Amino acid sequence: MSKQFSTRRNRKLKKDFRKKVSSLVGRLILLFFIIIVVLWLGLQAFNFCVFHAIRTVNVQMGELAVSTRAEGVLLLQEKVIRAPEPGNLEPLVSEGMRVSIGAVVARMQPLTGPNNSRDSMEIKSPATGIVCYHLDGWEGVYDRASWESSDPVAIFHNFTEESKPDGKSQQTDGFSKGDPIFKIIDNLVNPYLIIQFTSGSSPQVKTGERLQLTWGEEGKGVGRVLSSCNKENIGYALVELEQVSSFPCQHLLELEVTSSKVEGIVIPDSALVKENNKNGVYVMTVLGPEFKKVEVIAALDGQAAVRGISSGDEVVKNPGVAKLIKKDI
Repeated sequence: MSKQFSTRRNRKLKKDFRKKVSSLVGRLILLFFIIIVVLWLGLQAFNFCVFHAIRTVNVQMGELAVSTRAEGVLLLQEKVIRAPEPGNLEPLVSEGMRVSIGAVVARMQPLTGPNNSRDSMEIKSPATGIVCYHLDGWEGVYDRASWESSDPVAIFHNFTEESKPDGKSQQTDGFSKGDPIFKIIDNLVNPYLIIQFTSGSSPQVKTGERLQLTWGEEGKGVGRVLSSCNKENIGYALVELEQVSSFPCQHLLELEVTSSKVEGIVIPDSALVKENNKNGVYVMTVLGPEFKKVEVIAALDGQAAVRGISSGDEVVKNPGVAKLIKKDI
């Protein structure tokens, strides 16, 4: 009798244990599914927020100018005026002003004048042109014919090496007899400009093409390409300056050269992203942002012209956000 009671009791305990295990497993499974659902909903909410944080732009075909940095050497028609006697110079005309022939440009106060007098001497302009008191020692060394008779590599080497001819900066005292005191630049004759493009970034300029040029803080002009060449893997161009604002007096210029326009799909350069050493952009599709490889053919002022996408595509302007929801980049 006791044996049967013990057997029934063991069966009941086993049955209760199985119920508890089943209940616990069921709760764990339910908890697992709840966690999965919560994570999925959280991920969807995150993707929804990120997706709506993406900013796009409808891109179109357009033109973009190619701009590059370069150096230039001006070939000017200029006359140098020298001190007739030792003395101090008093400029009467501001630098950059245009004067006519015979105009009084400055006054020289001799240290010892003729007949031991100390009367000042008027210095007149021997030609019509622009007054410049800054001389660099290269006056008369190169002129408009220098492109035909000189090697451009040698010209730039001479202008950039340390042992260039001695020149005097603007000063008003301490001149010896024969010292250059100012020069007159003939602005009625268009100056020539030899441009040396930075190695590896030489644009394909063409004869007859017009270039937009800027230098310094205010200098700008338009030049027409007369000829071009490549020497020692560096590009050179001879340009005739047809329009000049703030006429330069110095020979060596640091330039920003904007050449011919290039046609392509114009995008903000912030949209460009690099993946596996390839330039590309994210284009919005019905399935989300999709990476597309592009070829950058020009870049200027925060914009880039590219090939590889189509006009009308919705390009992502903030690709860093698109990466957050894009698994296969």
